[in-house]
Amino acid sequence: MRMTTTPKRFAALALLAGLSAPALAQEAAQRSAQEGAPKDWQGRYRYAHSAGRTAGGTGIVVTYDLVLRPPDVRDGCVLTLRGFQADETVRCRTRREGPGLAVVFERYGDGKTVNKYGVAVYKPDQPLFSLAKGAGGPLVTRWQGLKPDGADVAESGAYFARVK
Repeated sequence: MRMTTTPKRFAALALLAGLSAPALAQEAAQRSAQEGAPKDWQGRYRYAHSAGRTAGGTGIVVTYDLVLRPPDVRDGCVLTLRGFQADETVRCRTRREGPGLAVVFERYGDGKTVNKYGVAVYKPDQPLFSLAKGAGGPLVTRWQGLKPDGADVAESGAYFARVK
């Protein structure tokens, strides 16, 4: 039996391994995502989101801290959300997207894929947001699965900034 195309070869390998073609594709996507980040992206990033004030005058502020370490470091991609009605740690993975970087959900800090209320807000391997370095300009964030609360949050813009 001779197969001349790569997709056919992958499908045959998947069948031999007992995997369906979609399962094989998902496994390949997971391998391309890695904990941590390439050297040019390693560091700490922060975004402080201000969504106004409550009726009582309390500031509605949530700080998003993203830590990217080398790819071979366990928990090399960690996103924390702290502030007004927010206290969450997300273990993430990164994936190159051209010159940019996608940050994808892996699990919460406690190892579960559901939040502390038992709700699956994100799916494993779901992109939360992507980052792109502008030509001498600010870092551009494009929100995807994760988006800060508030009417004034555009889908993309200069949100995260490198702090270290």
